[in-house]
Amino acid sequence: MLGKFLLNTVETYRVSTVSDVEELHEEFKADERYEIASFSYTTKYDKKEDVEYQVVKVKKVFNAEKVLTNKIDINYVEGQGVEF
Repeated sequence: MLGKFLLNTVETYRVSTVSDVEELHEEFKADERYEIASFSYTTKYDKKEDVEYQVVKVKKVFNAEKVLTNKIDINYVEGQGVEF
């Protein structure tokens, strides 16, 4: 078995409102499996659909490159998001 450790991820989400952004941020902060290295969002507007939405970017750090403490396996399941 290959000795591999996930160091970090950069994830991008689309949510409807700034309130949803705040809720997502709180959800990320509550998870003790990683540290948040950065969190930002941008308000976008789709003129064609006449819809405003938020694009959220978060960088999660699971292991420092020189200090490997967490073995993380990621499983992507369509329709359900990411499971850890």
